[in-house]
Amino acid sequence: MKTIQKIPSIWAVCRAIGWVTFLEIVRDKVLYNVLVCSLLLFGVGLLASRLNFLSPDRVILDFGLMSVGISSSLIAVFVGSGLLAEEFKRRTIYVALSHPISRAQFILGKFLGLVGVLAVNWGLMTISYFLFLFFFSLERLNVFSVSLFWAVFFYFIQSIVLGSIAILFSTFSTTSLSASFSIGIYLVGINISQVQLLVARSPASFGRSLLSFLTTLLPNFEHFNLGIQVTYGLPVSWQFASLSILYGLFVITMCLALAGVFIQNREV
Repeated sequence: MKTIQKIPSIWAVCRAIGWVTFLEIVRDKVLYNVLVCSLLLFGVGLLASRLNFLSPDRVILDFGLMSVGISSSLIAVFVGSGLLAEEFKRRTIYVALSHPISRAQFILGKFLGLVGVLAVNWGLMTISYFLFLFFFSLERLNVFSVSLFWAVFFYFIQSIVLGSIAILFSTFSTTSLSASFSIGIYLVGINISQVQLLVARSPASFGRSLLSFLTTLLPNFEHFNLGIQVTYGLPVSWQFASLSILYGLFVITMCLALAGVFIQNREV
């Protein structure tokens, strides 16, 4: 009975920290800069589509989808990298942890606040993207497909995964290093198949073993990139969608668990 009574208070603390974090991030100028850059990409996509007479709708489709992905990923990396680092820098974490709040609760609350901001950004960008497609594509409703909706949703999952990775690095490094590490892992993760091809062609056994270990250890972001399936409106199987979502949840859980371990061993 005692355990059951403690659960609501734990989640109440996490929600409170998450809400404060959400308000702090919304006031951050980085958030608005990324949104403006993403909207500019919409304009570039529209211009590029007018220069392409063969398949302008595909150009609009790909540029707009890229804008949603870039916006969500950049906000996850740059905001997530500074969440804990700024708390340590301003020493506000001392005030927070002076209350009956565990470090794991503090990380979870910060993560929930980041997820809230990512959800708002993703929602605004998705609505803007769909309106952009509706008003500027030649085929109008024909460009909308099930695979397009899945692709947009997967970018949201990808941004949450990136946010958890950024928070993990921020527990033991500075903001700039956390962002650099997160971007590096993302760039490798979206090219895992190319790295695996390099592994197969590597003549050295040590190099092949090392690269194989890295491809297994690092997150595979190709699970969240539909690519050609969206361009040509190909169907997305429920099995693939379910496995991608479960994979994302697994990576998020592991990153937050490791972040909890690292912050427990850090002197505050």
